[in-house]
Amino acid sequence: MKKVFITIVAFLFVTGTAFANVGISVQGLYFDASGTETLKESSNKTSKDESGVAPIVSLFLEGETDGGQTLGLEVVPYGAKLGDGGMTSDDDAETSGTNTVDVNFKNMISLYLENPVDTNLDGSFIRAAVTHVTLETDETVSTGSEYGDENLQGLTLGFGVKRDMPTGDGFYKIIGEISHFTGATFNSSNTANSIELDDFQTAAVRVSVGF
Repeated sequence: MKKVFITIVAFLFVTGTAFANVGISVQGLYFDASGTETLKESSNKTSKDESGVAPIVSLFLEGETDGGQTLGLEVVPYGAKLGDGGMTSDDDAETSGTNTVDVNFKNMISLYLENPVDTNLDGSFIRAAVTHVTLETDETVSTGSEYGDENLQGLTLGFGVKRDMPTGDGFYKIIGEISHFTGATFNSSNTANSIELDDFQTAAVRVSVGF
């Protein structure tokens, strides 16, 4: 995480972007994920799809480039919980029992670019972002597996509008966006079990306020 942060900050300085604004964003994040667990002894494969909605709060720092675009850095300063679940299964000796898991976004940091576009909505822009995030799993699994955390990279595309606050002090943005993240393999630390994250996508609506 530290290396990623240093790399992004160095890039912003190289591009000559002056940080003129800071702010906070609140988003409603819908996620959809699919994965496959391979069990250690039987080699049975169990596929699972999961979706849900989670609130996420982030902080951002941004400035305007010479070309009129907005270049910024966004950080989620806490471990954002995506969801949790439990299942009791007795269809296999390896899976018999209660399985629970918590899934969290951790060390989430994004570099984004917003480019103004000409539409019927004043202040319109398109948004592109690259994101680094650690997908953290805290589980109690009847198979005895303990899975580690894995880093994911994502690409985001969105559309939004930016307006001045009615008081004239600061601005607000409303953005709709979709993201696609790379897959990952979660290997158990104490068994030969593994989970393959095949697909992970999100869609979000966010409101940002900056000064």
